Amino acid sequence: GTLVHARLDPTADSPDWTLTWSNAGHPPPLIRTRDGRVDLLEQHDILFHKDLGPLHRTEARRRLPAGSTLLFYTDGLIERRDHDIDASLAQLVDLLARHGDLPLPELLHRISDSSADPARGDDVVVLALRVP
Repeated sequence: GTLVHARLDPTADSPDWTLTWSNAGHPPPLIRTRDGRVDLLEQHDILFHKDLGPLHRTEARRRLPAGSTLLFYTDGLIERRDHDIDASLAQLVDLLARHGDLPLPELLHRISDSSADPARGDDVVVLALRVP
């Protein structure tokens, strides 16, 4: 199994927030800063599986400036049979770079409208939040 476990904390004496996360093989969360730059949070550990036993998990931290948009999603959004997952991820990054300043409901509609039909039986979940 895969997952991202994340926590947001206010940063003292700043409008910024701090994101702390651990990723067990899940697609990388995306951060779009107010200037339109999008970063993939690619740090991750191995997947969860009963045969792998208990493993040490690492945490990463990233400061989120005011106005940043954070995007989490399931693999059903970018993974299609006979389609390159890296190309799908690049399309999502481009969409977030161009439209990430829209109100979140509009951004989510754009993401939903732009994605290819989900793979049969695969879920698609997207969570977006914006740092005030």
